[in-house]
Amino acid sequence: MIGTTGDREIVDWRKITEDGETVYEIEYDGPAPELTGRSKSLFGASSGGTVPAGEQYYQLPDGEQIAATEAAFEADGTTLRVRRQRSIVARLRRYLPW
Repeated sequence: MIGTTGDREIVDWRKITEDGETVYEIEYDGPAPELTGRSKSLFGASSGGTVPAGEQYYQLPDGEQIAATEAAFEADGTTLRVRRQRSIVARLRRYLPW
């Protein structure tokens, strides 16, 4: 989960819409974590154990889950911005008839 860890806690968060996309702004009581997305290996422990990379996800403060392969992060001071960034293939599937 994105949120409280041993060295920082969430002070406030909000869910906003920018350019038609949902963006989470999470404010911490210290420097925001520098998240970069999922592990580059096929398997990783970033979601609580040895889980195939395609099944890893981040859980946001309101309980919503974003696949690790679709999450984009931007840290600025004590604020972490998280948004879903769908792959080109996923975007094309929305418009193709099959």
